[in-house]
Formats: sequence, C-alpha cells, structure tokens
Amino acid sequence: MRFGHSRFFVLPALILILAGCSTRPTYYIELKLPGENAVCQGVDIEFLSYDYPFILDSLAKINNPGARPDSTELMALLGTYQGILEQSARMADSCDLLREELEKLNSKSIQYRKKYPVYQKLEKQMNSMLEQRHSIHQKYLEIKNSYDLKVQDWGRSAYKGFTEFKEQIPPELQTKSEVTDRECMVKKLVLPFGTWWLHAEVRKPGTTNEKLLWNMKLPTDADSVMILLDESNAENIRELL
Repeated sequence: MRFGHSRFFVLPALILILAGCSTRPTYYIELKLPGENAVCQGVDIEFLSYDYPFILDSLAKINNPGARPDSTELMALLGTYQGILEQSARMADSCDLLREELEKLNSKSIQYRKKYPVYQKLEKQMNSMLEQRHSIHQKYLEIKNSYDLKVQDWGRSAYKGFTEFKEQIPPELQTKSEVTDRECMVKKLVLPFGTWWLHAEVRKPGTTNEKLLWNMKLPTDADSVMILLDESNAENIRELL
C-alpha cells in the first residue's frame, strides 16, 4: 500500500503515541437541540481516535484532486425553490381559508360577489407559483444529478487511502459509537487510553436541509468531564437536497 507521501504513514503511529500520553476520564455528554419539540433521544455519537476532518484535509492535499466541484448554481436554485415553497404554502393556506368562508355564504349575496373574484385571483396566482416551483425543482434535479457524479469522482480521488489508514488503527482504538438515552445523554462513558474526538451530526429542527455538526477533541484534564452539545458549539451546515 502506498500513499501520496511517505509522511502519511506516521499518522497511525501518532495515534499510538497519543494513546500512551493521555489520561482516562469518565465522560457525560448531553445533547440539546433548538426548539421545544426537538427530539434528541436515539442520536448516534461517534468517538474517534483521530481528527476526522484533519485526516481528510491531509489526504486531499496529498492526493491533489483539484478544486472541489462548484455548487454555487445549485445553492442559488435551492434558495429560490425554498422561497417559492414557503410563499406558495402561505398562499395555499389563504386560499383554503377564503374558500371556507365562501362555502358559508350565499352565492347570491353581496359579500360572496365581492370575495369570489379575490379567491379566483389568489387561486390563479397560487397555480402559477406551483408551476414555477415545479419548473425550478426539475432544473435543480437535473443539475444536481450531474453535480453528484462529479463530487463522487472528486471524493474517490481526494480521499484515496482513507480505508487503508483506518485498517492500520489498532482494534482498541477503532471508532466507538454511543446513542443518546431518554434524557438526551450519554452517561459514564469511559474510552480506552488515548486522545479522542467526538463526532455527531443531526438535522437542525425546523429545517429541511440544514444540519448541526460537532467535531471536537475531548478534554483529558479531569477525572469526570461534562460536555454539552448545543447550537452554540455546533457547525451549521446547509446541505443540498
């Protein structure tokens, strides 16, 4: 097995060195998501003996795959689509409300004759907006299919060697996974001696394409460590749909 540069071979060895130099605390981890009805039970939290983003960045520098495919056009289309989606939803609610009012009125009454043209105009605008939303969505999907293939090819080239890197990590330092309990916590977690990184990601409540991501080095300077994962220490990432 060969990587782009021989210096990458030292990474598994560094993991072992760090393992021998650190202490072994007991960890208590609490997940707190924004929103009153946010569900934070049953969320997977991973613990890695290496800094995942750092390793990927190192591989990308070594493999030199070129620039990552540009997603500017896709993100712009997505923003337009979501804006129309929200506006058309509000308009549909208004149409439903006005239609309910009309159904309660006598069709020959003055109130009905005044409100019905308003309803017709609103319904026409809504249908036009739905057609526009469909058109933008179709264009988005077409461009995204091509973009996804480009990203897959880029990723295979950029992160070549990552599987081999993980295979060199000793069994006791392989990635551990825990799930938050009913209290949204992972309690009394004791990891093997070593330096560990916490990695977790969840869909941001109330959004369709945003997620909260945590990637942090776990402290080892105390016997018992409490860690709160919330929006303040998370990276907010907007994804493509």
